[in-house]
Amino acid sequence: MRYLQQNLVSEFGVSGQDRLNKAKVLIVGAGGLGTPVATYLAAMGIGTIGIADFDIIQETNLHRQFAFTPTDIGKRKTEVLSTMLRKQNPDIKVYCHEVALISENAADILREYDLICDCTDNVNTRILLDKICSVLNKKLLYGAVRGWEGYVTVLHGKALIGLTDVFNDSDLLFESQNNCSVSGVISTVCGIIGCHQANEVVKIILGVESNLDGAIFCYDGLSNTSRIFRLKK
Repeated sequence: MRYLQQNLVSEFGVSGQDRLNKAKVLIVGAGGLGTPVATYLAAMGIGTIGIADFDIIQETNLHRQFAFTPTDIGKRKTEVLSTMLRKQNPDIKVYCHEVALISENAADILREYDLICDCTDNVNTRILLDKICSVLNKKLLYGAVRGWEGYVTVLHGKALIGLTDVFNDSDLLFESQNNCSVSGVISTVCGIIGCHQANEVVKIILGVESNLDGAIFCYDGLSNTSRIFRLKK
């Protein structure tokens, strides 16, 4: 009964729900993007969800990271978010990876999951995830937000597009110097982009072809417009 409404959708059905139940998804970053991604995937019945983050909750997180309350300030993000997800859906498994992903541990963690969601705002972590997913042949759901803008793409899918095919060194340097902690971010944009990431995760698990495999979705919250640009290596 829990999943009845989504199982009525033609691409879903009981077999689709079974695919979600068997899927293992790692969410890297439990912040503005990771919160909506994790919440929707848990609610829809993704069987195993991993959360990788080593930050603690700060007051400045609360305007966009709705899994956290003022009483959670000072606690680990992974601890609070995983507790919420288990209450939301007791039938799923949630694992916490309270470490900074580095070259020495990233491959061992990523290897245990089917899909990886890049919900971080750390450029070095993004580059590492891109390299490891390329080696392990795992799809990487890239999401980014800054100000009123947001971006989503599927990396290392059929199109074999990687992070450096989308952004050059100067782009990545710009992002590292102008992330949301510097340039600010609008809470609703985090929700919109996080939902798009979660939607792509579900489509991939169901075997529905993603039109963001080899393309990037760009959203402008000020003008309320979006565009999709095709990519090539």
